[in-house]
Amino acid sequence: MWFVLIKDQKQRFGNNPLWGDGWGWALFKADAPDKQVATDYKKDCVGCHIPAKSTDWIYVRGYPVLTSR
Repeated sequence: MWFVLIKDQKQRFGNNPLWGDGWGWALFKADAPDKQVATDYKKDCVGCHIPAKSTDWIYVRGYPVLTSR
């Protein structure tokens, strides 16, 4: 699976179930990369990101380059 986040600091898509908590959330299966499979970020995505909530939902500890800013 491929997971994609798009930062949205302006919260422009508040009525879209795939946008929230400052991000646009998407999930793609490797065997069908042209089809986004998530339907609701709260149901399909954010649960796995709870441990990374304090770092804006992004896992940075495994990627030291992301914490050097």
